[in-house]
Amino acid sequence: MYPVPALARQLETEWASELAAHFGRSVDDVLQQVRPWFDFPGGQLRTELMDGSIVQFEWAFQIASEAKRAIAVFTEHCGHHVYPHHEAKVYRDGLLVYAQAVQPFAAADGFAAR
Repeated sequence: MYPVPALARQLETEWASELAAHFGRSVDDVLQQVRPWFDFPGGQLRTELMDGSIVQFEWAFQIASEAKRAIAVFTEHCGHHVYPHHEAKVYRDGLLVYAQAVQPFAAADGFAAR
């Protein structure tokens, strides 16, 4: 298998429970080879990262996971990608759809840094 489809399949496996919740399907459904319900909406998906980097795709959707501290972007034609969620913002057709809540830094003694 070529690298892009192989890595896409790997991310689909690693994010199977989140994909199942996103599509309202079972994890077993997500892991099947044929998935006509796996929909990539049209429009522009833009992700802004904490360092000022920007990634933008057409025919894509995102899933943010606070537990994984990551945003996965699933595209129809350009593979799937994972980015850190720290201070990230995601826009769908120019509208903010996700902004990671920045937590104040806690010192080792449990008190917020001053």
